[in-house]
Amino acid sequence: MDGRCYLLETLTSDALYRIHLATIEILQSIGVKIDHEGALRALADAGADVDPKNKIARLQEYHVKEALRKAPSAFNLYGRNRRNLLRLGGNRVHFSTAGSAVFVLDFDTGKRRYATLKDTALLTRLADGLGNIDHVSEMVFPSDVPEGAMHAYEIVERFRNTEKTTDGYTFGKTEALDTIKIASTVLGGEEELRKRPTLLGFHNPTSPLTHSEDGLDGLKVYGEYGQPVIIAPEAQGAMTAPATLAGLLSQTNAEILSGIVIAELFNPGAPVLYGTVSAIADARTGNIALGGPETGLINVAHGQMSRYYGIPSRGTGGVTDANVLGVQSGIEQATTLILAALAGINFIYYAGGPHIESTKTVSYEQLVIGNELCGMVSRILRGIEVTDETLAVDVTRKIGPGGMFIGHKHTLEHFNENFIPTIMNRETREAWERKGSKGMQDASKETIKGILSNHHPMPLDQGVEKELSVIIKDVEQRASRSSKRQLSSIG
Repeated sequence: MDGRCYLLETLTSDALYRIHLATIEILQSIGVKIDHEGALRALADAGADVDPKNKIARLQEYHVKEALRKAPSAFNLYGRNRRNLLRLGGNRVHFSTAGSAVFVLDFDTGKRRYATLKDTALLTRLADGLGNIDHVSEMVFPSDVPEGAMHAYEIVERFRNTEKTTDGYTFGKTEALDTIKIASTVLGGEEELRKRPTLLGFHNPTSPLTHSEDGLDGLKVYGEYGQPVIIAPEAQGAMTAPATLAGLLSQTNAEILSGIVIAELFNPGAPVLYGTVSAIADARTGNIALGGPETGLINVAHGQMSRYYGIPSRGTGGVTDANVLGVQSGIEQATTLILAALAGINFIYYAGGPHIESTKTVSYEQLVIGNELCGMVSRILRGIEVTDETLAVDVTRKIGPGGMFIGHKHTLEHFNENFIPTIMNRETREAWERKGSKGMQDASKETIKGILSNHHPMPLDQGVEKELSVIIKDVEQRASRSSKRQLSSIG
């Protein structure tokens, strides 16, 4: 989405500035823990106050300003088909699926089971065929491949099944380099990958105020190859962050900005997104409340803060804590998505689903429902265009009192201005009953069957497939050797 009718805001300019000042105080007086020797050295060389024994770095405001000056305010992310391009920054809003689910609601039985590599392939191809989904994430952790090689299997399967933009994998230096090799093979070499960044990485600071070694290793590798990385804390208010939203925002802002400082010290000009996956803890259970209204408020504030710093934003919308598809999931997903979109979040993760149970489980049907919701939100974001053509005074004059507009040329030319649902029903009860009284889940299943039967992305070149098979085999053998060493050390 390129257009904006308006931006939703919840923070005054004074509130924004106070959060910034609180963040700088946190960075200066408390500091952040950094489990990475290279990052600590880089910060020390840049003039930060570094305590190597406790791995604490205290930053000054000028470190933040210098990093923000180097980081691009907008950049491109490409699919393997170069026509699939996302411009991240400005007022653009893009909708993504999301990742990391361990379970799947089986499409045939409806029962929950562990995700498999086949699910990766089918969900990716389904998302590729859904028109309102801009970006295809990993969505599940397949359980039927070696754990140490899962990242390679999973990303190869996504490249096979989508031409849209997709995720990389940045949890560890070796794993990040594996994905660089895979993407370079698909695109035709490292130089081509640098020209057309194709992997979207993730660095999730550990709240409160900690950066892990594996996360920073991946951040460094992706920056070296020009691949963008989202820096996104997953703080939980009242658990790993203050219970107050202002306190949560101040802390996570310190986590994000310190991550940006490190990224730009590692690789000046590295593309990064100002991200969040934060929410509150439910006061009764202590569980994360991703579907709560607070998630929407955090994203609204987050959109304002990303614009304050001039960095493209990544937020969370379309999320639910419900265990089944139904009224609760619909309310939570719609509320969190519309707030994130109206806040101007550039890249909304989870927007197209397909998760339930606070992202633990994937539902095929939910992916189709999420696509429908993204279509509705896209229409809202387009707003109302007011021109002589759209005001249509001459058309109204011609039709006159008591007339009907349906047959006029102007109507036919402008029908596409309005949202046309694909799985929601607007028929009369009688017509709906004649067709079997189908609900959204029934309609979504029909859509799933249709796309998986008829939609096939352009296959990878056979030579590329052979190279990818060799890479996966090498990664799997390395993972096997590592596993044997670990077992030997335990024994």
